[in-house]
Amino acid sequence: MTASDSLDLVAAAALFAATIGAWWLSGPLRIRERLYLRFAAVLFAAIAVSVPLGISDDVALFLLPLAAVSLMIAALARFAAPLPIFIATLALVASLAGGMSAMLWTIPVLALGPVILAGLAIVAAGLNGTAVMASLAGTALLGSGLALLEQGAGNGFLLLCAAALVGLAKPAARKSALAIQQ
Repeated sequence: MTASDSLDLVAAAALFAATIGAWWLSGPLRIRERLYLRFAAVLFAAIAVSVPLGISDDVALFLLPLAAVSLMIAALARFAAPLPIFIATLALVASLAGGMSAMLWTIPVLALGPVILAGLAIVAAGLNGTAVMASLAGTALLGSGLALLEQGAGNGFLLLCAAALVGLAKPAARKSALAIQQ
């Protein structure tokens, strides 16, 4: 086992811990936000579990687009207008097709399209809802897609995925009593 392998295991453990934390943090959210956020958490947990098995590159190519679009649907429902069910279903099916095509044909760029679209939509929704953390989470999601393209499912990719997930699961800051009075 090399130092790189042990760093990947630590990053995978951090991603797995982030999925547990995101599941717990999403409890107070509305059902439409919570459902898609928890679905993305399960997909990221599957990526984290695949690291010790040595199949994380293929699993990440397959699951990252689906997780990214799930995060996008949750972010739009939370900070902007929720997507209609039909549009959300089409987006999930298109991301699944992109991920499956990327994995089967080993063309990682096919998985990057849905991730870029989802990341940009999350940044826009976060800016719309004045949620800086959500905008940063969208940026981390964009970074995770680029890291997957460049280095595979290494420690940078895993940590950026954890940051994106926790950034969107974090509850919105409450306004102070002073801000409400003004």
